[in-house]
Amino acid sequence: MFAELGAGDPRQLGRYRIVARLGAGGMGQVFLGRSPGGRSVAVKVVRAELAEDTGFRQRFAREVAMARRVTGVFTAAVVDADLDASPAWLATEYVLGISLEEAIAQHGAWPATAVLALGAGLAEALEAIHGAGVVHRDLKPSNVLLASEGPRVIDFGISVADGASALTRTGTVVGTPGFMAPEQLAMGGRVSPASDVFSLGAVLAFAATGSGPFGTGSPHALYYRIVHEEPDLSGLPAVIGAVVARCLAKEPQERPAVAELLEELAGELRSEGQEVPWPHTEHAWLPRPVAIALKEHIRTGTGLPAERGVDGSGVGNGPFAHQVATRSGGAPGPVPAHPPTALAVPAPPTPATPPSPAAPPRVGGTSLRTRRQALAALAGLGAVGIGFTSWKVVGGRESSSGDPSGEGPDEKGASRPEAKSGIQLWSIPDFAVGSGATAADGAVYVSGSAGLEDSTALHAFGAADGKPRWTFPLDARFQRPEVADGVVYLTSTGDKLYALDAADGRLRWSFTAPDAPVTTPEVTEGTVYVCGSEGRLFAIDATNGKHRWVYGYPWKKDVLPAAPVAVGGMAYVGDSEGTLHAIDAATGRKRWSHPSTSGSQVFSSAAIADGTAYYTSADGRLYAVDATSGERLWSFRVSDLQPSGAVTADGMVYVHDFTDTLYAVNAADGKLRWSFPLSGSVSLDPAVGGGTVCIATSRTKKSEQSEEYTGGKLYAVDAGTGRERWSFDPVLKTEIRTPLAIADGTVYFGVVDHFQLKNFILYALAL
Repeated sequence: MFAELGAGDPRQLGRYRIVARLGAGGMGQVFLGRSPGGRSVAVKVVRAELAEDTGFRQRFAREVAMARRVTGVFTAAVVDADLDASPAWLATEYVLGISLEEAIAQHGAWPATAVLALGAGLAEALEAIHGAGVVHRDLKPSNVLLASEGPRVIDFGISVADGASALTRTGTVVGTPGFMAPEQLAMGGRVSPASDVFSLGAVLAFAATGSGPFGTGSPHALYYRIVHEEPDLSGLPAVIGAVVARCLAKEPQERPAVAELLEELAGELRSEGQEVPWPHTEHAWLPRPVAIALKEHIRTGTGLPAERGVDGSGVGNGPFAHQVATRSGGAPGPVPAHPPTALAVPAPPTPATPPSPAAPPRVGGTSLRTRRQALAALAGLGAVGIGFTSWKVVGGRESSSGDPSGEGPDEKGASRPEAKSGIQLWSIPDFAVGSGATAADGAVYVSGSAGLEDSTALHAFGAADGKPRWTFPLDARFQRPEVADGVVYLTSTGDKLYALDAADGRLRWSFTAPDAPVTTPEVTEGTVYVCGSEGRLFAIDATNGKHRWVYGYPWKKDVLPAAPVAVGGMAYVGDSEGTLHAIDAATGRKRWSHPSTSGSQVFSSAAIADGTAYYTSADGRLYAVDATSGERLWSFRVSDLQPSGAVTADGMVYVHDFTDTLYAVNAADGKLRWSFPLSGSVSLDPAVGGGTVCIATSRTKKSEQSEEYTGGKLYAVDAGTGRERWSFDPVLKTEIRTPLAIADGTVYFGVVDHFQLKNFILYALAL
């Protein structure tokens, strides 16, 4: 992870503020840097003795120019460099992941399906590299990072143009023993894309067995075996061995082309009954132990060392205006009515080495974050100006097909002490939860007010103890916030989208448009997605608030649309005619659209899991649609009216009929697995975590004259069997009026006496 900067380490390189050490390589030290807009980059600083070598500088300049040509989903792009600086440096995209080398060392060899998926991603990365006229020359396990959305090839520090000499200088071999092609070892040998194919074969053998195909030993011993001996493929599964054997052919012309290799690997996956999982799911492509380790790494790594304040300011021109905070945290344009206020217990200072925060997979929707789905707002306390939207759990960008355990360490990195399920951990009385909350990185971010008299604000509380950290006042109604990379993104309905520093609540930037944002934002891959009230989906740069593109779709004015969902290079949004739209996240162009049977309105966000999009329509059906093609896979009749939004976890889809039944549907075929009767009507979507489905019923009077009530409980149901695990009855005459959030074995929700408009309480219960 990260290490503190030493006394002699740089604090600024070019436009990048250096905030931590990442490690060291053959070229020099590697640091974590931050751009003025907040983007994280890996900054490689050239060793002094190399920088003084004129020949090296010339080669380095050529290699940087070539590396900048490379783009692709499975590569880490070069974003900047200064070869004349002292010291010379190179900045690349920062990938939050673990290396293949580390994963194998800690968790052992991978099963065949995972190796095939790995190979498909690496082959596509090589397509992008070779398409730019570049040969990597050093593809090896430590240069393959495992990210949630797929593998990423890094380190083009020794890349060369296709056809260049295998030797950087006379007598110097470039590459890593055990993973180099024979031609890289021959005097005067010419590297080519086939050289990288050889390395890819060696990497896949390593992933499948835990060791390289030419064994271990001194570099010279490995060099000899690569040139003169056949690889040891005896431990490989047959399906992997056939692919690897072709890649490791001694003669370059006998190896498969990358395009051919990619098709072969994808074909083998299909024959195994699988599909290449990305871009539609996250983590699902990895072996389970590695996926768990990566989730924990992401939860730890999202607490990147933070800067106090953001450099630069500016206001965009035209109808799409963005405002960037100044170093003091203020804004050059319109600002909130009051500055952010530190409360009784301020957030602790950001350490150089980040703590181990505890955001678990978010459940049911875009990704379960893959979603892992956003829970749509279905109602509002209009009489007092308090709306209720959704809660959701965030933490890395993960898949709802993964383990939605809701378990993890607290913000100090230690696990919460075991508490009996359904027991109150803490509560905040006289706190009216407004439009929902998000739990992330050891904190709960919730909009609301201290009773009816106080103005609405965004509040940050400690997730473990409920202690206040900071508040961001604003005279408007908020939607549920989203948290990503140390930033809280928050929509003030019909006004602006705000980006706040998660550590102290300071404003970074704001965005507005003629059709002002009204939904909960969705953040993924450096882009914020938010819908306006008149049928427009906006894509906004997460670092600076600049508008990227807008997509129009049919929507009825004055009806709050469902929040968008984005995962794997696609954004999804439903319209007022019962159609789900899939939009290319890069271009804003429609990929496909899928209509419901009767053309009824889509009120809730979609849920994306395992390459399938699930959504409900006002025709009473739950639909499953292929996320790649938009082809309908199945539908399930929930009721005659609008069902709840769908949430997904572990191969199941959960939905209720708003009257008296919760359903669990098999995600693969749409068949009913179980149903759970509810004592009372339901107005909120269910939430899933830790193998438990939580759902809340409304409290109603038995009659107009009676003072007795029925319903109003929180039910915790076993996600696999549908049996009740426990239930919680809030204080007298109150009921749960905000959607539920599950994080770190805790359920968060707000209650209110809906009839008397009193007894506002924010609860945290043990799951």
